[in-house]
Amino acid sequence: MHTLKKRGFISLILSLVVICMFLEKTFLKAQSRSHDLGEYSLRIDADDHLNTNDVDPTGEWPQDYFRYSTIVFYSSGYAIGKWIDSTGAEHVKESTLEGPVSYNETEPYGIKEYRKYEPPEVWVFSEGNTFRSSPTFNGTVDPTIPSDAMIEVRYKAYPGFDVLKRSYSYSNPNHDNYVIHYCRYKVTFDWDQDDEPDTDTNQTLEDVYFIIGYCFQTAEGTYITYSRWYEEGKDDWATYETYSPQVGNGRNLQISYCWDGDHPEITEFEIGGREFDDTGDPRFATGEEGATPLPSGEFISTAYGGFAALHVDSSPTNRIDDLAQPVSIVSSTNVYDLWDNEFPGYTTVWDWAASGTKQTVEAQAGWPDDASAIEGEYPFQAFGPYDLQLGDSIVIVYAVGASGISRALAVEKGLEWRDWYRGIEGATFDDAQKNALIATGKDSLFEIMDRALWTWNKNLDIPDPLPAPDLTVTSGPNRIELTWEDLSEEGDPDTGVPDLDHYRIYRKRGEFLCDRPSELRADGIHLTWELIATVPKNQNSYIDTNVVRGEPYYYAVSAVDDGTQNTEGLFPGQKLESSKYANRSRIPAYAFEPGRSEASNVRIVPNPYITRAGEFNFSGDDNRIIFVNLPPYCVLRIYTVTGDLVKTIRHETGSADESWDQVTESNQIVASGIYILQVDEAKDINHQPIKGTIEKFVIVR
Repeated sequence: MHTLKKRGFISLILSLVVICMFLEKTFLKAQSRSHDLGEYSLRIDADDHLNTNDVDPTGEWPQDYFRYSTIVFYSSGYAIGKWIDSTGAEHVKESTLEGPVSYNETEPYGIKEYRKYEPPEVWVFSEGNTFRSSPTFNGTVDPTIPSDAMIEVRYKAYPGFDVLKRSYSYSNPNHDNYVIHYCRYKVTFDWDQDDEPDTDTNQTLEDVYFIIGYCFQTAEGTYITYSRWYEEGKDDWATYETYSPQVGNGRNLQISYCWDGDHPEITEFEIGGREFDDTGDPRFATGEEGATPLPSGEFISTAYGGFAALHVDSSPTNRIDDLAQPVSIVSSTNVYDLWDNEFPGYTTVWDWAASGTKQTVEAQAGWPDDASAIEGEYPFQAFGPYDLQLGDSIVIVYAVGASGISRALAVEKGLEWRDWYRGIEGATFDDAQKNALIATGKDSLFEIMDRALWTWNKNLDIPDPLPAPDLTVTSGPNRIELTWEDLSEEGDPDTGVPDLDHYRIYRKRGEFLCDRPSELRADGIHLTWELIATVPKNQNSYIDTNVVRGEPYYYAVSAVDDGTQNTEGLFPGQKLESSKYANRSRIPAYAFEPGRSEASNVRIVPNPYITRAGEFNFSGDDNRIIFVNLPPYCVLRIYTVTGDLVKTIRHETGSADESWDQVTESNQIVASGIYILQVDEAKDINHQPIKGTIEKFVIVR
């Protein structure tokens, strides 16, 4: 072959290889499933790796709040002391923490989701149309799985591991803040798409360590706060502690966890105020880098995220839990060091794993006064060493979760702290009390890790609540109507005995998630999901008349059992509630006034519309304007005062109300000015023509 042609051919092949690798990684990133039935929601990615340069953070806690993610990086893998490839070359102290090297899409490999119950269907009738609000389930319903949800990831990994990972989550309210991970590593010496070994199968993989690490974000997710605590982990600390189980027999837990610290460069909450300790990050602003002042004082960095091993095989031939594991723990690895395949102070990852060191926060640079000395706390644990031959396998089980003080308490005590900061007479909730309150989150985290161990020791089989019912939400005249599936004859998941006691109805006004920027207020009054009613088990409908026309509303209905079948739970006889996250309506419903028989009283609300009015506009949508007292059917045309047509809206819902987001036909936000509303082609409820009208309104930006 001609030299230039040969070089061109080689370049083409290399380009195709790079493209294939890129497409494979892109495919993997697109493959994910979520544990979303509990207070803690965790996304599982098919490539068994998390890098928030490529995807969003995960580990939302509590999951009904906007971007309250707690995990920004996740890595798992191994470090091998010695092995020999197919050419006879010896590999020493080799490691990978970047997910599967080879991903086989054919059975039994890939990512799969299992649920104990078919996820409920949720339908919403809103603004004249019926929408399916629940996603289509593309997994498998299997009533025999021990948990409410199970996600399985299986892949091949260089230099010859068949990796099977199953994660389990629960809707039981005592166990919904953690996810248990079962990890099995089997030696096959096969890491590509075919089934044949790719190196000598008669060798031994020497001194193998399996490694798990999570980089936790205490401010509940990257870019959640839009403020100067934006950078992930710049004022965080991480460590590990040994915890003795309280709720059952089992191993001591070596819990790696992270929390928010005091940033020494941030000494002022408001101009002219006293110096303060910013632990917990009292909210002073919103917007990127704190562009908009909002001194509510609520604590926005209260999460304690952590993980701990629940079981580690002693050897390939001995499945007894090795209580000496993990052998090594590090608390402050930087992600950049990780990407360079080394841990601080060690030549290789293997050298760290084999060191037997267990680093606490006291060993970290800057402790205890300068949390900015380390950017991004990334705790890791290593398990081993193992000598492994063909067919050998090792099982490691661990739990990951998050907890802390409730958001309601963070808001309430934040206002008290703000009064102390401002020197208001009688205010006593100072920095020390603030920090002590937030620190109780560690106790909550340790409690859920303890409960995870209890669950594992019960073979993952704990008392289960009833499933969440199918739900239909219907917008109505001055009301919103709910109907749901009758579960009165539904058997208990464990005994089959019907045990429904009552239903609970939850509602959220404004935006679907709490604490979106448009709903934050300096006075600390937040729109949250709230319990609005409890109804008996023989009732399958509810009419909500405590609603405001034009406001968006979301609903969820849970089923609560009578506790008679809960004989082996943490609290025998306790009434268990189904997931209140499983059937939340994600499409807003609106109460409306029935259409009027004439158009003479049409009004525009608010009028004038003033952007800076903020909280006096409609919740969750600063640009929302509604037209009220409309005929059931008509055409709305909006003009400038000079007669230019801005927007045409066909009103066909039969209600007296219609909304407009101030967007023109050309998809532009309208400017300040006087506008004309023409109500034309009006018809009454019987579709008989009636006289239209013309109204003026003002927009001020």
